[in-house]
Amino acid sequence: MKRMIVLYRELAGYIVHALNYLADNHDVHIDIVAYPVKSEAPFRFEFSRKINRFDRTTFSEGQIAKLIKESNYDLIFCGGWSDKEYLNAVAKNRNVPSLLGFDKQWEGGLKDELRSIYLRLLVRRYFDFAFVPGLEQFQFAKRMGFRENEIKQGAYICETDRFSRVYEKRIHRNGEVRKWYYVGRYAPEKNVQVLCEAFAAWVSNENRKDELHCFGTGALFDSRIQHPQIIHHGFKQPAEMEQAMGDGDIFILPSLYEPWGVVVNEFAVAGYPLILSDKVGARTALLTEKNGWLLENNTSSGIVEVLQKVNKSTDQELKSMGEISRSLGLKLDAKQYADSILSMMKS
Repeated sequence: MKRMIVLYRELAGYIVHALNYLADNHDVHIDIVAYPVKSEAPFRFEFSRKINRFDRTTFSEGQIAKLIKESNYDLIFCGGWSDKEYLNAVAKNRNVPSLLGFDKQWEGGLKDELRSIYLRLLVRRYFDFAFVPGLEQFQFAKRMGFRENEIKQGAYICETDRFSRVYEKRIHRNGEVRKWYYVGRYAPEKNVQVLCEAFAAWVSNENRKDELHCFGTGALFDSRIQHPQIIHHGFKQPAEMEQAMGDGDIFILPSLYEPWGVVVNEFAVAGYPLILSDKVGARTALLTEKNGWLLENNTSSGIVEVLQKVNKSTDQELKSMGEISRSLGLKLDAKQYADSILSMMKS
């Protein structure tokens, strides 16, 4: 049996699913040290019996060190570089293969150049491998000093079985009203307020019956745009979201900053055509001109322009685009995630 420890900031559904798969299908015992989930995304998780969890808020650096010393791990997986005590734990156990996971995009410019130099000098030396979602993070890892054979992509995946069930439900949908879906926090960087303003203006000016369905919560939720054709559903647990996704037509994510966006993978597997801003990292793996639209001007007028373009597509054309989304999304699954982790463990 293999053993690994995961030192994480905050867990999300995709990482729990991936680690459960790894534990149950490859006989890997996993210890997880992580902070509690945030109130704006209060997910409830179920874990494999081969996974032990420790609350970071009450689990000290000394306890982490003791756990590593006594457990004979085959891999230390550290999510990010912001927790100095996590980095200390890795630095003190260089006899164990170590993996740095992150989703920072390489955007270029002086700020990224300086950050990559800092991380190359003070963080890179503690790690044998980098585990990243896609191409832009791959570039950042290279700038940090990781060699190409030390970088694994595919760090963010989704529950393909769950969203395949959504797909099976959606292929029979024949709605009279087109439904556009947004899923994410109500936060400035998500650009959800501008999306709602643009959508309200568009349906009013074009006299359309389309609906925008928004799922999530956050600091801007109380000031959300009110309109009869914009439905704010609030936060939904995964099972509730799975049910709701079966009734939509198009997914849109107009973020001003989005390192990746696992939700894109989820909607892709569910067979949705995609509209993604050029700041969404997942576009590099999941968006082509054959399955959606790239939003390069994510102002209100830019969003309206894209809505008008999408509106020219027939239902059958949108369905065909969704099939391409699905084929791309299915490539990012728990199996390839587990294979990557296993390849970095002690042989």
